[in-house]
Amino acid sequence: MTDRPATLREVAARAETLADFGRELADWLHTLRAITSRPALAAIIAQEPPLLAARFPEGAVADAYLAACAEHLAATHGLDLPDWARAAARIAPEPWFAHESGHARLRAQRDTPPAIKRRNLFTLTPDFPVRLRSGRPAVSLAARRASNAARQRRFRRRHAKNAKPLSGFG
Repeated sequence: MTDRPATLREVAARAETLADFGRELADWLHTLRAITSRPALAAIIAQEPPLLAARFPEGAVADAYLAACAEHLAATHGLDLPDWARAAARIAPEPWFAHESGHARLRAQRDTPPAIKRRNLFTLTPDFPVRLRSGRPAVSLAARRASNAARQRRFRRRHAKNAKPLSGFG
């Protein structure tokens, strides 16, 4: 079993078919759940994914969807849009609908977020499970222990210099 893709670039690099792309994108959405800071979110959309249009027939739609994900997340969370997402190759050549029924297509035309619509893609409710938290980012237990140990060493050095030798005991 492989790890989940951490970036949009990894999603594209692993996709050999549209079905692969869908699975990798779904795994990447699970990765988003762990993102809690803007810098971390910016990092996972910053690297340019390889173009998929030449790799499989629906690759142009996948290329557009990757850019749509990046633009939607950037717009929603106040980030700068990566330059790669502005490329003309990242717009689907024809309108693409996630659903075939007429009613669902009409709803998708009305309800699709603008960042996704600009890519010529129409889907009802894209779910990007990002929940940013205010404050400092979480620090691992190992990092906290290392920081505490360094603080203790500084404390002991400082107090060792100021300590007076004990006399009269002996």
